[in-house]
Amino acid sequence: MTQLRNVHLTETEFESWERGILTPVQMEEFLAHTASCPYCGDLWFVRMSRESETLENPPAYLKEEILQRVQQPDVVVWKKAHTASKKMQLLMYSLKVGVALAASIYAVFAMDVEYLQMMLNLFSQ
Repeated sequence: MTQLRNVHLTETEFESWERGILTPVQMEEFLAHTASCPYCGDLWFVRMSRESETLENPPAYLKEEILQRVQQPDVVVWKKAHTASKKMQLLMYSLKVGVALAASIYAVFAMDVEYLQMMLNLFSQ
């Protein structure tokens, strides 16, 4: 296996990767080399693209299994809890904005007329 050398990966190394028989160390070296060598990276991309064209379609029963799984109680409860927490976050945000708005309106009307006149005079100059 190559160790980030100036030599490109061999056909045997690409085939070993495709068959999944590389050791963890060899896989790390393979990935490091394809990441650092544009030539081998391009070859690897072409091989991966070709492989995706030959992938088999998923089994027909898989869709039904997924639909059944998402309707099971534990998944439904998790989804409801997640949705409720999003709604609770929106509620808390809305309450904060409402309180800030109410406090601003109160502050404006709680000021006496003399203070407001003074502020208007400062800004109009």
